[in-house]
Amino acid sequence: MPKKIFIGDLNATTTETTINNAFSPFGTIVSTDLHTDPTGGPSTCDLEYTTDQAGTDAINNMNGTTLDGATIVVRDGT
Repeated sequence: MPKKIFIGDLNATTTETTINNAFSPFGTIVSTDLHTDPTGGPSTCDLEYTTDQAGTDAINNMNGTTLDGATIVVRDGT
């Protein structure tokens, strides 16, 4: 069953490629939908994995870590 996760507080310059590279070790990514703030504020991303376990592993391993100089929030996206 696919698993959606939410990634918040991303650096405004973070790209989908950077996100995919950081999150692909946990499983196969189905989709990455990056939402940038036109005023330069933090970006957010909705990411979907092929399996529930991949999403859970990403949440457990990536929440509170630093990506592109920003401490990110990673949580369940459903």
